[in-house]
Amino acid sequence: MESYDAMRQLVGGDAREMAKRIGRSSSLIQKWCEPSNDYSDSGAYNPLDRLEGMMDEAEKLNKHPREIYAPIRYLSQDRGVFIPLPQNSCSIEQICDQTARVIKEVGEALSAAGALLEQKNLTPIARKRALKEIDEALHELATLQGMFRHG
Repeated sequence: MESYDAMRQLVGGDAREMAKRIGRSSSLIQKWCEPSNDYSDSGAYNPLDRLEGMMDEAEKLNKHPREIYAPIRYLSQDRGVFIPLPQNSCSIEQICDQTARVIKEVGEALSAAGALLEQKNLTPIARKRALKEIDEALHELATLQGMFRHG
């Protein structure tokens, strides 16, 4: 799937309605739903293209995958689970390292949740902190799962 296909599916058939709802011009929304590979295309780089470009640049800067995928993890927080796939096959050492990270993150998440439940202190700030720990643990576990699937 191309980014403009994804945008086309998201927008549906009514660019005007989406434009009105998000405060952008309908022509811009329509251009996001069209190819934009070169000067002869009528489309415009859409938010997905821009995000992908930023992630590519972060990868070239050798940023950690946690940093590279942070925008996707942010979007998936309330919408589902993001499972990053490893780029290459994984060595046994990489799988062992990832397993150690999973154990650490799951332990921290369970500790944070346990402390809150023990104190009966589920304030919004405490809940948000615990959810962050759980999200990090799920991310590391999903990464390990991807390593086994594609490694």
